[in-house]
Amino acid sequence: MASSGGEAFDAVVIGSGINALVAAAQLARGGWRVAVCEREDRPGGAIHTSREVFPGYTVELLSSWHPLFVGGPAYAALGDELARRGVVYRNTSRPTGVACRDGAAVLSTDPEALTATLASLGDAENWSAMMTEFGGKIDLAFGLLGADFWRPGALRLGWRALRRLGRRGLVASGAEVLEPARPWLERTFSSPVTRAILAPWALHGGLGPDDAGSAFITKVIAAAVVSGGMPVPEGGGVRLVEALAGIVADAGGELLTGADVTQVLLEQGRATGVRLADGRRLRARRAVLASVTPRVLYEELLSGAPADRVRVARAFRHGRAAMQIHLALDEPPRWSDPALDDVAIVHVLDDLDSLSASVNAAWRGLLPERPTVAVGQPATVDPGRVPEGKGLLWLQLQELPRQVRGDAAGVIDPGDGTWTPRVRDAYADRILGVLRPHITNLDAAVTDRLVLGPVELEEMNVNLVGGDPYGGDCRIDQYTLWRPLSSGTGHATGVPGLWHIGASTHPGPGLGGGSGFLVAERLLHTRRGRR
Repeated sequence: MASSGGEAFDAVVIGSGINALVAAAQLARGGWRVAVCEREDRPGGAIHTSREVFPGYTVELLSSWHPLFVGGPAYAALGDELARRGVVYRNTSRPTGVACRDGAAVLSTDPEALTATLASLGDAENWSAMMTEFGGKIDLAFGLLGADFWRPGALRLGWRALRRLGRRGLVASGAEVLEPARPWLERTFSSPVTRAILAPWALHGGLGPDDAGSAFITKVIAAAVVSGGMPVPEGGGVRLVEALAGIVADAGGELLTGADVTQVLLEQGRATGVRLADGRRLRARRAVLASVTPRVLYEELLSGAPADRVRVARAFRHGRAAMQIHLALDEPPRWSDPALDDVAIVHVLDDLDSLSASVNAAWRGLLPERPTVAVGQPATVDPGRVPEGKGLLWLQLQELPRQVRGDAAGVIDPGDGTWTPRVRDAYADRILGVLRPHITNLDAAVTDRLVLGPVELEEMNVNLVGGDPYGGDCRIDQYTLWRPLSSGTGHATGVPGLWHIGASTHPGPGLGGGSGFLVAERLLHTRRGRR
């Protein structure tokens, strides 16, 4: 798809990940003509559906699961339109489980089944008390994660929290928000299996169980999973990408692939468009939205950006690396505990201690000895993704060093510290070794595998710097008010007409579209943004 040089749009969006597409679709529905510029030859960012990797299989190479999107404000606004465009979400009552040293268990969206599981672990009353206490302020919790801190709505949220909780209660809640998951899990639940089924979810928010704020994130995700399940689009995430792009196109906009933006154009200090690598210019009458990392925005795209912004952007840290392993099977996987056969995502780990040790090792540059494996079974939710009678595993590792200084097990030679194919494949072999005791037919059933290490992840998506899937370190000094910059600028860039969105900005990583939605709503509901 191409656009003539100098063509004018109301907004130009850099990137085509979930935040970029949500923002573009929202603006298009508000009457704006939008151009979306994607440097790769396909749109979608971390949504990358492939039917070529394993013939006959539909494989999500990067992100796969959509609970944050379906449960968030973007889907509430766009869901009806997406359904009209053929997006069908399939779900399951058995969204997550665990296989650990002390046993296995499944969390269900069915209240009776959930209670029975927790009762068998001795934690039914503990869970009920936790959900009653947290459920009484869950609207404040989700409001905090979805708030635009630089808009009046954030003040209203704070006032509502103060009226409900009182000053002492509000201060206590602040401490609760900052608590690490480990002390909370050990204080709240008696069973190591209950702790193990909950603790890995902090990884999906870029945190470890000893990081500040990880208890809060664990509670939020646990509540979301047991209430909303683990939805996926029938036929793959590409269906969502196509539908969002269709909203833009039907409003007169364009989605340009192979369109590498090299500069944000300024006139009298205001963002007025972009220049592409092939020399084309696209004019933006109202706004430019950039779904990129802070360093790219302030050091590469903005010529002559304010020195204080560049300095703070250079201090932005990226998080741990990740790895994806995809396995095609000639039959469905069989777990040593059959209760896990039809679960969407099973976390495999030893226990809470091994999770802490793996995260700590990764931060120190070591390959974890006993890693935590997120085992996705997409065909349990959307059977059409595999040929009849076959199986598919989507494996994600979130505790890897971006530079390998050593191996905690003392087996894999790190070489010069880079993620060479040798190091990548040796670590993938370790992962399969971790899974073998739990999936009894693993060796017999696997017919093909694809391993995507940190190098391959960044090659697929330039925003995954060093294989970091979180858009940047998510520890507390780079979260909420301090994301993306410690100077607390929110999505504003200091350049009129230029907005920053994506995983590097609030509310952070995850397939939710939150930052794109917040900025689009802000543009649509300001006097300057209206026609």
